[in-house]
Amino acid sequence: MTVIETDLAIVGGGIIGASCAYQAAKRGLKVVIVDSAVPAGGTSGACDGYVAVSSKKPGLMMELAVASKQIYPEIVRELALDPEYMEVGGMLVVEDPADLEALESHVAALRSVGVPMEFLDRPRMLELEPHLSPTLHGAWRCPVEAIVNPYRMTLALVAGAVERGARTLWRTRPSGFETSGGRITAMLIPDGRVVAEQYAFCAGVWSDELGRQVGLSLPVIPRRGELVVTERGAAPARHYLMSAKYLVAKADPEAAARSSDPRMRIGHGFCLEVNAQGQCIIGSTRAFVGYDRSVTPEGVSIILAEAIKRVPAVAHTKVLRVFAGLRPYVDDKKPIIGRSSHVTNLLVAAGHEGDGICLSQITGAIIADLATGRTPTIDVRPLTPDRFSLPQAA
Repeated sequence: MTVIETDLAIVGGGIIGASCAYQAAKRGLKVVIVDSAVPAGGTSGACDGYVAVSSKKPGLMMELAVASKQIYPEIVRELALDPEYMEVGGMLVVEDPADLEALESHVAALRSVGVPMEFLDRPRMLELEPHLSPTLHGAWRCPVEAIVNPYRMTLALVAGAVERGARTLWRTRPSGFETSGGRITAMLIPDGRVVAEQYAFCAGVWSDELGRQVGLSLPVIPRRGELVVTERGAAPARHYLMSAKYLVAKADPEAAARSSDPRMRIGHGFCLEVNAQGQCIIGSTRAFVGYDRSVTPEGVSIILAEAIKRVPAVAHTKVLRVFAGLRPYVDDKKPIIGRSSHVTNLLVAAGHEGDGICLSQITGAIIADLATGRTPTIDVRPLTPDRFSLPQAA
């Protein structure tokens, strides 16, 4: 039987786990990453790459996004593999002038944390983005936002961690945990055991199953999102585009059950980015369908129709492929980040829903702080795994 000893064992090889591994290895910890698949084999390989502050809820989530956006360029410069990080700026497009009043407090919150926001009337919007529909009312522009290739970013972080001594165990599913005195003493793997001083659960939509193995409730559930990818061609946009109504679809999952509008029922919110290869990634939907990652004709049809309404040039662009990913959703709409008081050598970083790409870098820094006995620069106590009731004994 193989016994692997390490300082920090991380379960999950998506962008959150990879960031935690990279940051911890940078600080001198011996790290092992364990994943049942391959890096970015789940959510991080099935999403777009918006590094956005303007889409975040005011308060702690916005504060985390600002901090993560600030350190992103520094970390990108440290990585050997180019993750295609580009500061393209973002636009919240406004279809209905009635939405402007609802956006006022959101924009004020962004400005209060130092995020520049500029309102563009229709002529100015079309000057910057001439392929947008002239029927749009205008847009709020955030010039500091960026996009990244999430798959390459995850691979780059894993490679950076390995360069700093981390070990990886791919296609390795933990089969159980040994515990004693409120601590994990070993993680069981098919051919042996991983014995660590500390453990970090970064397993995304699989976190609930993992938590129950150590007696914790980590109520993360999958929320499917569908995306359309076009062939390379002339870019119909320079900014990342998002409908202001997207914020409603993201923040109000119950709206799907209340509405008879098919767009609302599948949680549609328009977004479009042009990646480094000149492809449009167009989305998106939000639906609770368990672990079903299949793409639906209805979802793709709505995504394309709504994109063409806002960017008519999309109608002349060939679709290359469609796919769906599973966002790790938590019912109180906050990620789970912190140390468990019930399993005292366990750290958790999961449940970021659609914000994982943006928040990955600050999440990695926070977990590395906690793993090395430092106080994080941001108070994440409201995100503690302790906020959930423990599972009932069978």
